[in-house]
Amino acid sequence: MLNFTACKYFLEVARLLSIRAAADRLHVAPSAISRQISKLEHEFDVQLLVRHSNGVRLTASGELLAKHMTVVFDRIDIAKGEISDLKGLKTGRVEIATIEGISRPFLSENIDRFRQKYPSIEFRVRIRGRERVLEALEQHLCQIGFIYDNFSHPSIEEVGKWRQPLLAFARPDHPFADGRHLTLEDLLPVRCVLPDDSFGIHHLVKRAYAKLGATPTTTLVADQFHFLIDHAIRTNAIIYLPLQAALTEAQTGQIVPLNLECRDFEHRYIFAIVRRDQQLSPAAAEFLKFVLLQFSKGEKSDAELLAKLRKL
Repeated sequence: MLNFTACKYFLEVARLLSIRAAADRLHVAPSAISRQISKLEHEFDVQLLVRHSNGVRLTASGELLAKHMTVVFDRIDIAKGEISDLKGLKTGRVEIATIEGISRPFLSENIDRFRQKYPSIEFRVRIRGRERVLEALEQHLCQIGFIYDNFSHPSIEEVGKWRQPLLAFARPDHPFADGRHLTLEDLLPVRCVLPDDSFGIHHLVKRAYAKLGATPTTTLVADQFHFLIDHAIRTNAIIYLPLQAALTEAQTGQIVPLNLECRDFEHRYIFAIVRRDQQLSPAAAEFLKFVLLQFSKGEKSDAELLAKLRKL
């Protein structure tokens, strides 16, 4: 019979591709993990890992075993969740992968509100670019994902969306922050900062500029929105983000949305996504239902806030 601990240790190594990193995550000694994996290799009579100077890589047998174990542990999580459901969600865990655009304050606030009702539910949130959010769902590293803009993936489906037009933000003293109607052509020579190419926003902006035969006058590319926003404020550059990604700075008046008309930026959404073959645990299903109710309220409140922030 397979050892549950050995399977758990192996799966963590397979995810991190490092015995030491897995040991740190699981709070055990690397030697303990190595012993458990050796037991698995003996059980299956195959080599599962190849060790090298920077970590490990999975053999073909290791990849196959990791794939099946991921499904098994998913089912165990569902069983735990269904048992906890019988107890009124007194226990459970929700794992989320999300773009940074709604991590603060929206996601943080709603996790807090949810936990006020279900204080024993634990959350784990991974914040990353859209491609890595899709990857985290595909690899069973999370139950729920949030991404910005359109996507196509055979094993992942949309379960909710929140309209989030892409906006151009700048400091209130920027020459174009006076409420005048602008087109993207007006902004072609203006300095801007952009998220890196792991974000859908990066590609969306570049495609829109390319239609005009131009490229953005980019002074900084980075993988964190708050760093980009700080730099845009410091240098009086433009930054392209949906409202929720810059909500705190907009509400405090550090930046304002320009009155930009750009069809390519208008019909964009934040999508809530899950795996097609996935049965959500009761805790994850309840949180998803809870947060989608907030999506439905978001468009109205966004429109009201934008009208107030813009000098119309």
